Amino acid sequence: MLKPPIPRMGGKSRLRKRIVSMLPEHICYTEPFFGVGWVYFGKEPSKVEVINDIDGELVNLFKMIKFHSEEIQRLIQYEICSRDLFDFYKEIDTNRLTEIQRAIRFIYLVSQSFASKGVSFGYGTTKNPSPHIFNSSSLNCLKERLRNTYIENKSFEDIINRYDRPHTVHFCDPPYFETDGYSTTFGEHEHLLLRDTLASVKGKFILTINDHPTVREWYKGYYLTETQVHYSVAKAKNARGLYKELIITNYVPPSAAI
Repeated sequence: MLKPPIPRMGGKSRLRKRIVSMLPEHICYTEPFFGVGWVYFGKEPSKVEVINDIDGELVNLFKMIKFHSEEIQRLIQYEICSRDLFDFYKEIDTNRLTEIQRAIRFIYLVSQSFASKGVSFGYGTTKNPSPHIFNSSSLNCLKERLRNTYIENKSFEDIINRYDRPHTVHFCDPPYFETDGYSTTFGEHEHLLLRDTLASVKGKFILTINDHPTVREWYKGYYLTETQVHYSVAKAKNARGLYKELIITNYVPPSAAI
């Protein structure tokens, strides 16, 4: 299993083995909400793979890793852990940067920020800085993994409808319902659009989302697998701990078939 190049809030690092084990047979695999791709990098390559995200900077990062991983490795070794540099990258006009420079900026802001949100500089008195961004030898492995993958920057419904076939499986990991901390707005309207889009697919889907009464009502009639995930990234101690999540499918998952 490969590790994504950056951390990301809401990533599926703790659930990916279970999700991968629940994937049905397929030819085409899509991720309309790619994030950093914990599941994609943790599964065996499918014949056709599509990764998509609405975040243009995130999509640019994976394009640059696919085409210019060596140059990113060469340049990023000169970066240092610095609040001044963090603020400089945060405020800079990205239109003045090349695509490779934008990718390095994105890696830096995410990896050096609190909770990987790219908003405030992350620091501490009991841990080292984040040196892994300066030793990015694994980028070549990610480059090979991305070589035969379509990389898109469209809306989730466009991707689902465009690539949907009877032999397609869609793995959807949208922003959670009524949960703060996401950089893009994803409210009830968007969740209902996702539900309605998935209801009409010819292929199969697997959806991960927080366990919420409204969500259960929306997906009544589908297969709901309950699970729990421990979240430790939060300023308030009472916000850390085990949280209930749902894995929803339109097919009988292996765990339910036993």
